[in-house]
Amino acid sequence: MVSVMQLLCISLVLFCVGWEITGAAQILGLFSHPGKSHFNFFRPIFLALAKRGHNISMYSYFPLEKPIDNYTDYVFHGMPVLTDMVDLKNFESEWKPLGLPFKIPTYFMLHDWGLRSCKVALNSLLIAQLLESPTRFDVVILEHFSNDCMAAVAHLLGAPMIALSSCAIMPWHYKRIGSPFINPIMPMNFLHYTDDMSLIHRINNFFHFHAVNILYNWITQPATDELIKLRFGNGLPPINEIVKNTSLMLINQYYALTGPRPYAPNVVEVGGLQVGVEMPLPQSFMDLLDISRDGIIYISWGSMVNPNTLPPAKRNALFESISQFKQYNFVMRWKSGLSLLKEKPINLHIYDWLPQRDLLCHHQVKGFISHGGLLGTTEAVYCGVPMLVTPFYGDQFLNAGAIEQRKLGVIVNFANFDKDHITRGLQKILDKEFTENVKRTTRAFRLRPIPPLELAVWWIEYVIESGGAPLIQNESRNMHWIVYNSIDVYLIFLGVLCLVSLGLWVFVKLLSRALCRFKIEKPTKSKQQ
Repeated sequence: MVSVMQLLCISLVLFCVGWEITGAAQILGLFSHPGKSHFNFFRPIFLALAKRGHNISMYSYFPLEKPIDNYTDYVFHGMPVLTDMVDLKNFESEWKPLGLPFKIPTYFMLHDWGLRSCKVALNSLLIAQLLESPTRFDVVILEHFSNDCMAAVAHLLGAPMIALSSCAIMPWHYKRIGSPFINPIMPMNFLHYTDDMSLIHRINNFFHFHAVNILYNWITQPATDELIKLRFGNGLPPINEIVKNTSLMLINQYYALTGPRPYAPNVVEVGGLQVGVEMPLPQSFMDLLDISRDGIIYISWGSMVNPNTLPPAKRNALFESISQFKQYNFVMRWKSGLSLLKEKPINLHIYDWLPQRDLLCHHQVKGFISHGGLLGTTEAVYCGVPMLVTPFYGDQFLNAGAIEQRKLGVIVNFANFDKDHITRGLQKILDKEFTENVKRTTRAFRLRPIPPLELAVWWIEYVIESGGAPLIQNESRNMHWIVYNSIDVYLIFLGVLCLVSLGLWVFVKLLSRALCRFKIEKPTKSKQQ
């Protein structure tokens, strides 16, 4: 009897192990953009999928520091990783026609980055080996950002596509996934507007959205098609047709921060999934936190900005303002800051690297001077830390607008980055009433039916199980813009209105003539009598 029970237990164990192995999916990640901050948002998804037993083949510029089970890195080479490469002097002056922001040059910057990284990735030995490999993938996960060349690789592999976005949806993404864009309440990525826009802001929003959309369709997509043709030859559909096969898009947004948006069902908000669990801080930081009387203020402008390029006048303004808050210690990511040791205030501590998420969530951190990058912003909101935001480029303006509207922080534009503005901004965000408001928004940001990382994993597994999630796709992806915007219907109504108006006009003319004849004939008959 015992041997039978043992055999039954062994059989059940083998069955369970066999089910797990059979259920493990082959997942391919294709990330040709060398942006570290972008990939920091994507990586937790793949780590979670690997932990669940799926096999991850990751093509990117960012290999794991320590290998883990079910996760294999394939590292692109040929593009510099985008860290400490943004020169702040480039943002000292900005052309503002009629006093309005003009952000079309941002498109050309993204276009250039996208084409260069695509050219390197498409012609790499890694992609050649991938296409020759006998491995068949259940899903391909890639980034939708400034170029779509990796979608051509996914098309050749014949697997469903899932797109990830580390920021709000770009203007050229809405059509491909069949999600509506409502101009009056949806600011485009490069502007600091919110869902409460004046008429002039709505006009500028409309112009920017459609201008960059046209530029992407007329410049970026043909250039991408040419790269794909040079690499793979003729025979592939145009890239704007390939991307319409995207099954799902996971985006780094959440309504509690960025406001409610009418996304289609195949667009899922998973903002903040990178936050993760809190880890202990190094002892050097703990010592500094312990001796800080009123707390710490954290300063970081992200991984791409080089703080050494901060113009001297603005650097001095920052240092003078910091000196006025002697009861706080300030910590700042300022790589290679040895030359500043004699200039900086005594309460400013400079580090090459800072554990951002764990610092922000420490109760002693009272404020965050930021550039408005979405990873730092979501971490600050999650941790309940008020922000002083100075946006420089890209979606940082959009994020800054949301921060100010939600009363999570204040904006100090780079043009106004002086001692008075910085000091007043810090005084405002350190006010107790302001901090309490941030805590309320933090609760809304954290309070979700499903944690964002679990939600992302659930949707990816659903796409795999359903073979591309056909039930959440909608036909608007394939509609001509005339049909999508009901212009044909408006023209028909206009035509009917014109015909009715013409008929009424003819009727009135005929009636008028008949009455005239009646009036003429009546006196004539009276005279004859």
